[in-house]
This record gives sequence, structure tokens and C-alpha cells, in this order.
Amino acid sequence: MGLGILAVFFICLSIAIYLFQNYFLFRLLRAIICFTALSYLFVAHRKRIQKWIVGFLFFYGASSITTVWYENGTMASISMILNFIAFLFLLWYIVPKVNLQNLSKTFTILFILIVLVNGYLFFKLIELMKEMILSKTQYIFMLLDALCGILLVFLSLLYNHSVNNAKSMSYALLIFLLIFGEIFRSIAYYNLAYGATFVYLGRIFFVLSMYMVVHFSFLELKSTHSLKYPLPRTF
Repeated sequence: MGLGILAVFFICLSIAIYLFQNYFLFRLLRAIICFTALSYLFVAHRKRIQKWIVGFLFFYGASSITTVWYENGTMASISMILNFIAFLFLLWYIVPKVNLQNLSKTFTILFILIVLVNGYLFFKLIELMKEMILSKTQYIFMLLDALCGILLVFLSLLYNHSVNNAKSMSYALLIFLLIFGEIFRSIAYYNLAYGATFVYLGRIFFVLSMYMVVHFSFLELKSTHSLKYPLPRTF
């Protein structure tokens, strides 16, 4: 309940700041939200906090800080590099969890179609932004971010299909919220369609993804604790 209230607060604050046209603070608030989630988990979990979540939130927050100066080519490239590193931490968690042997032929075809459609949309979006990209490095890492996003969507769906529990569903939801947040933010920044609407959608999906990171962290610790200390067998 507390996390939900905090998420609503950050969404309302983001909208208010954007309406007052304080774009510097609007971009900086993105980093503040990331580091608030990270600080909350440090306080709640202490030494038990998952390393991949620390890495993801730290680099995602650092990437958000650099977007304050996104109109500078060097800072835009650094932002994309940090974003890519953050996505690698998400892959670090999910890759060992996935077992391709559990994938049936039907789901294989379905997942391939999902990946192809998502991949096409991602690259079409990047092509639309290509003329406004400031450097080759930025463009390369935007492509790498897109590839990571496609891979994360595929692996999270496969993981949920194989395991199908609250944790796998939460991780899949986290990935979808994060990816849609990135897409809407890009559409809004490059003014491809309905700028203000997509600004709000991008920030809402981003805040909800941070909520899911914290929620998933608690689920992960709970399941790990259950494995370490199983219930005693009764006869």
C-alpha cells in the first residue's frame, strides 16, 4: 500500500512538473525515482539485496541523470551506454532461469512471431529517430538497447511459460512496463506523435516499472528464503 501511494505521488508530481514546463526537473525526477527505489531496497533488505537489482537501478538511474543534458551528443551517447549496461543486469538475472527444452513447437512459433513483430516495430521507431540522433555511438547503443529489449521480452515470456508463478509473472510485467515506458518516452522526446500524451504515458509506465522492481525484489527474497528453510515434513 505504501509503495502504491508513493508511485501515485511520483506520477502526480511528474505531471505537475511537466505542466509547469520545468523540463530540467522533470528529467532529473526520473533519476530520483530510480535511486529512491534503490535506497528503499537497501533499507529493507540490507545485505540481502540482490546484486543484479542494485546494478540495474544504479545504471538506469545514472542513465536518467545524463538525460538532463541529452541535447549534447556526448551526454546522449553516455546515456545510451548506461541504459544498455542496465539492461544487461536484467539479462544477467533471466538468462540462467530459462530452459529452452520446455518450449513446445507451438509456443516456439508464437514466440518467434512476437520477437519478429516487436523487433520490426523497434527498428522502425529507431529509423524514424535516425535523422535526430546526434552521434554514431548513440545510434549504435540505441540499436543495442532495442536488441536487449526484444531479448528481454522473449526470455520473460518463456520464463513465465515454463514456471508460471507469481514471481515469473511479476518479472514479465516488469519487463513489459519498462519497455513500453522506453518506447513512449522516445516517441515523446522526438515528437513523433502526440507529445504530451506520450510524455505522461512514458512516465507512468516508468514509475510502475520501478514499483514492480521493488515488488519483485521482495518476491525473490521470499522464494529464496523458502528454499533455504523449507517447512518440516510431517507424517
